[in-house]
Amino acid sequence: MTRKAYSTSTKASGQRLVPWLAAEGPLAYTPELPPERDSLFQYGWVLPQVCRPGLRRHAYFGAMQRESAHDVFAFWEDARRGRVHRVAYHEGTLAGRCIEAPIAAYRHTGGRRGDGVYIFIQHGSYQCVPIDEQPELEAGYVHLHRGIGEEKAFRFGRAFRTRTDPRLTSAWETYAQLQFDLLSRSDVSFNSIHDRTKRVETGHILDDSWMTDELAKERGLDIEHDPWTRALWEATHQSFALRSWVSVSKFGPHRVVCRTPLTNIRITTFFAGEHEMRVLDPSRVELLAAIGCEVSHDG
Repeated sequence: MTRKAYSTSTKASGQRLVPWLAAEGPLAYTPELPPERDSLFQYGWVLPQVCRPGLRRHAYFGAMQRESAHDVFAFWEDARRGRVHRVAYHEGTLAGRCIEAPIAAYRHTGGRRGDGVYIFIQHGSYQCVPIDEQPELEAGYVHLHRGIGEEKAFRFGRAFRTRTDPRLTSAWETYAQLQFDLLSRSDVSFNSIHDRTKRVETGHILDDSWMTDELAKERGLDIEHDPWTRALWEATHQSFALRSWVSVSKFGPHRVVCRTPLTNIRITTFFAGEHEMRVLDPSRVELLAAIGCEVSHDG
């Protein structure tokens, strides 16, 4: 049977981007207007563009095992009962040189953690984060955690804060437009944020394509030879985590804690593990603490 082709365009009126799978059509469901049946959660069926060719699985919310999506299912079951508590909703925009990502966040107490989690939603990706891990979310900021192992310094460059040079301005504007275009379709957005994610849990999705490098080159971004553009590209492909245990237990012991506006993040999905996310604009990342290391502003 041929799979249905649903719209994945996230563009709403006025060049605004919604955080859902689509701005119109069957995939435009929201927690306030949830679908009646689970069939629209089957990415292997309704969003096959994010899966490996030939995958013949339902892949609920993209996950291979339905049980691994327990917390997300619990959230949507409560949504069908009208029990949703939205704490943030932002549409994606590109205004001048400022790029912001679409994203929504909800407070949920119906999952496995009795004290509740925040559910982050962005173009088919979900993250479930304990509320106490993100104390400033409802004020519009997220805390980012990054472990650097035994390294002595966390490199926190200042170069991205100054873009007065016309050459840098041109590179930044090309970069920002590329990011806006990536966010304009949920399937492309999903694939782009997972293009460097290669794990056992993600082997069934397009997790090792490095597609954004090819798109950058097509747009004329010199990510290989121009030092400033290469540094920008590398910085925006570095991973942070939305939970502290990732930096403490997995990538520590030396680590940093940063903060950035909620609209400055791209999230990978829950089954990829590590509560991983990236930033759109590194100049909007603020250092809060350095544990066991120094901060170098040279790189």
